Amino acid sequence: MNDVCRREPDVRRAAATNGWSSELRSHAESCPDCAAAAAVSPWMAQFAALPDREHRLPDPSVVFLKARLLQSTAVAERAMRPMTSLQVAAYLIVAAGWAAMLTWKWGMIDAWLHRFSPARMVLGATSDSAASLSITFFAALLVLSSVTIMVALHTIMADE
Repeated sequence: MNDVCRREPDVRRAAATNGWSSELRSHAESCPDCAAAAAVSPWMAQFAALPDREHRLPDPSVVFLKARLLQSTAVAERAMRPMTSLQVAAYLIVAAGWAAMLTWKWGMIDAWLHRFSPARMVLGATSDSAASLSITFFAALLVLSSVTIMVALHTIMADE
């Protein structure tokens, strides 16, 4: 048993094109299915005419150009990977050097820094009681500072 009126396709077509015959109009008024189809048909025609996408797809040449740029960026990153590893290793070596130097001479650095305390300045403590830092400490300080600055400048210049 078929529940759909056999005249419904004709009613939908007539409602969409506004091509009603008198016989078809009287049928649509008497048949509830055809009346519903006639009421909905103009809205469905407008809905079908709407574009599928709210945002249009970009031009294929732009998509291709972006893909080529991303590909070249990936190739450049792959080529820079060894240099990046060397930079990380250089930073680790410099950090280890600073840690070793500070650990090696921490007692003398602490005593030297305490020379500048207000209590020692007021009491006028002599410099003989304070430990002096060796020339090797200052040489290591100069070398580590220079290497730290060189590695930092290399990183800055490599980014540009």
